[in-house]
Amino acid sequence: MHNRKFSRTSSPKPAPTGSSPTGRWILALGTQLAALGLLATALPISPASAITIRIPRNRNPYRVCALELIEAGVGAEVAAAACADALRPRDISKCVLQINRKTNISGVEALSSCRRVRRPNELATCVVNINGKSRTQPAAPLVVLEGCRRSLLPQQLAECVVGLSGRLDFPTDRLIATCLDPSGSVSQLDGRPAPTPPVELIPPPLPPN
Repeated sequence: MHNRKFSRTSSPKPAPTGSSPTGRWILALGTQLAALGLLATALPISPASAITIRIPRNRNPYRVCALELIEAGVGAEVAAAACADALRPRDISKCVLQINRKTNISGVEALSSCRRVRRPNELATCVVNINGKSRTQPAAPLVVLEGCRRSLLPQQLAECVVGLSGRLDFPTDRLIATCLDPSGSVSQLDGRPAPTPPVELIPPPLPPN
């Protein structure tokens, strides 16, 4: 056998492009991508395939308030004044819209009460729950609305009325009056007159000197 001598400084010649499997794969992939790019530029883009950029809706509370009040049947001028006058306009419009959707109360009548209470959301919950969950003879919707408006804690009033209606066969309007003023209702039931508040004693006038 003959020994071949190689120079230490010599290096193997680079393989021509496309000779290795990896090179051939990259070359084929690049060719396909270029062809797809040319085809995409030649075809027109239909509106359905175009990219749509959605801009989030304007969540301005005064704008939403006006939209919800108008949806509840309130006139545009009245809705504008009510929303502009409210510290939390969304609370007012949500109160009106919920009452109008779930009861037979008009948006204008609901707005009058929603603007006069400190807890509009509780007012709406009170009206809806008494109208929908009371198990005794129902009361007129406006009677329920007025009773909830008069209560300092409308949600608690609704729990009182609905709870008593499950055990007592009293009309709903009577239950509302009882939950609003328990002491007055008890005095009417037992025939005793309602207690009157004490009268301040006025001292007699001093005699003239």
